[in-house]
Amino acid sequence: MESNISDRKLRKELSTIDLLFLSLGGIIGSGWLFAAFAAAGVAGPASIISWIVGGIIVLFIALVYAELGAMIPRSGAIVRYGQMSHGSLAGYLFGWAYFLSAVSVPPIEAIAVVSYAGSYSHNYGIDLVGASGVLTFLGIVLAALLMVLFFFLNYFGIKIMGKVNTGVTWWKLIIPAGTVIILFVVGFNAVNFNVGAGFVANGWANVFGAIATTGIVFSYLGFRQAVDYAGEAKTPQKSVPIAVVGSVLIGIVLYVGLQIAFIGHVDWTAIGLPRGDWAGLLTGTATGLTTLGAAPFATLASSAGLVLLTYLLFADAYVSPSGTLNVYLGTSQRTLYGLGTNGYFSKALMKVNEKSGVPVLPLIASLVIGIIFFAPFPSWYKLVGFISGSTVFTYIVGGSALTTLRTHAKELHRPFKLPGSKILAPIAFVGASLIVYWSGWPLVGYLAIAIFLGIIVYLVFLIAGHSESNIFEANSVKGGIWVVVYIIALVILSYLGEYGAGYIAFPYDAIVVIIVSVIFYIWSIKSGFLTEEIDAMIKNGTQFVKEE
Repeated sequence: MESNISDRKLRKELSTIDLLFLSLGGIIGSGWLFAAFAAAGVAGPASIISWIVGGIIVLFIALVYAELGAMIPRSGAIVRYGQMSHGSLAGYLFGWAYFLSAVSVPPIEAIAVVSYAGSYSHNYGIDLVGASGVLTFLGIVLAALLMVLFFFLNYFGIKIMGKVNTGVTWWKLIIPAGTVIILFVVGFNAVNFNVGAGFVANGWANVFGAIATTGIVFSYLGFRQAVDYAGEAKTPQKSVPIAVVGSVLIGIVLYVGLQIAFIGHVDWTAIGLPRGDWAGLLTGTATGLTTLGAAPFATLASSAGLVLLTYLLFADAYVSPSGTLNVYLGTSQRTLYGLGTNGYFSKALMKVNEKSGVPVLPLIASLVIGIIFFAPFPSWYKLVGFISGSTVFTYIVGGSALTTLRTHAKELHRPFKLPGSKILAPIAFVGASLIVYWSGWPLVGYLAIAIFLGIIVYLVFLIAGHSESNIFEANSVKGGIWVVVYIIALVILSYLGEYGAGYIAFPYDAIVVIIVSVIFYIWSIKSGFLTEEIDAMIKNGTQFVKEE
């Protein structure tokens, strides 16, 4: 197949450590700098539970993709599994949603860098961030230039990019881990866990809502890097499961520690809020009442008199998001490449530069589209919910694809076979559905509009003669119509539920979503079939692509 020929041109340069650190590099980015603050503002001290629950759900999803990634290692693979199991319509809708999420991560990381820089440059009369927390025009220009810089790093090839990321990720791992230890030892105030309205200060509904809207899920989703770069790994059958599962487990331990450290260091007098007014952290930021939102951990370290740690955190505010920007610029490039190999867009997207070994046109397109995201989402807190919802929506297909391929492609060799997949696959499907629902109204509605706009983009390429895959072919529609209906169902549930109009109150809303998602999981399994691509893999032995 032509896509396999194109895949063979990709350089197989990445080791197990490289893949693990690519995933960790995606997990430890701007999320560790901002998400603990946002989560505390929504859920209070119980945000610790939000991190644990969110991490467990993502771990279930990651386990599903550990088998898929080891079984069929391809660059941009996550956008290709839906097509392999359910045909072109499902594949395109999930692939387009995944591209929207991947291409919007570089701008949010660039925003994080400039936001931290703005909290420092303001002292010298240079305003990079406005009073409302969004970037100024100068801030947007600097963020765009940062993206251009990492464009060239990705352009020069996967080996350089991978090794640079591995080195940077060591720094990114050591600094937040060291921050947790220092903040636990110096000035930690355990009383903060029971001030005001107590541990669950803002109610249980907010504990679950925080998972999707404050950067918690966003922070964990970096595990996908190992799957996206699987086609460029030396031993993907071994490396992908280790990298995927290992990165999520490390992330859970690190982020729970950071949240505990943050809560234990909130100084109510210093920020001018009543003791236990956790919701005031966010509303206060909007009115200029507290500076925590601009540089959360650096502000806490400064208040505790930890001068050296403060400077290290400001330095890390440039390193951690920049490293993640680097990784995700490559991810969005490979996602667009994957959409090209599926035949949805022009063949030009499949062209791999012989010298650098990377698909250049998708890299350029990802840079341009990423910069466009600065217009509607010029702040970290505005963009994180959209990214989380669109990314997790694409993961809904993982559990269904695993079960479908277990049923219709038993002949495929599985280097890692997920134990208990009959239970874990539907849990992953339901868990992903819940996270999308927790994103709330109207964000789920905006997400649905963005996904369906992808149909218009596809039609433009189809009419221009640049699309070879017919997503409206009979088998494709039969295999993927459940996706269209499910998007609509999630929008309706979002509006009716606790995080919308409130007609279905918590926790009954979660019960309804679980029941509906189980019904759609069964429908999706019934809709799966042996696609031409999987059939060709079985007959031709092209399951694992080898470099010629």
